[in-house]
Amino acid sequence: MRCQYCGEYVGLLRRRCTECGVLLSIYEQHREDIALSELLDRFIATGIARPKIEAVLDRDPRGTGSVRDRVTADMANRLLGAMGVRSNQTATDVRRLRESGGGDASTSRPSGDAMPPRSRGSS
Repeated sequence: MRCQYCGEYVGLLRRRCTECGVLLSIYEQHREDIALSELLDRFIATGIARPKIEAVLDRDPRGTGSVRDRVTADMANRLLGAMGVRSNQTATDVRRLRESGGGDASTSRPSGDAMPPRSRGSS
């Protein structure tokens, strides 16, 4: 059987290699209090090769969102919570936004939209 994250051969009964397991363990231990940049620093400090780190961040073997998507969702929820906005962003939501390319977001006025009234001071 191959590792679900990096594809390395791991034997018959295992689903991931030791190194990917270490990275996932670090993520789980610090999930509540860590940002993506700090997580990367901790991953790099293990001495594990960058391709394995990228594989763990990007792979989604369970279909619930990659580690990168989960970290992003956690950070968004914490940020919105600090601003007093209830948020329940999930890794699946983040994945959906990432895959759509964010093309729905726009700062331009849609065609046919009514212009706001002019203020009294302008001519």
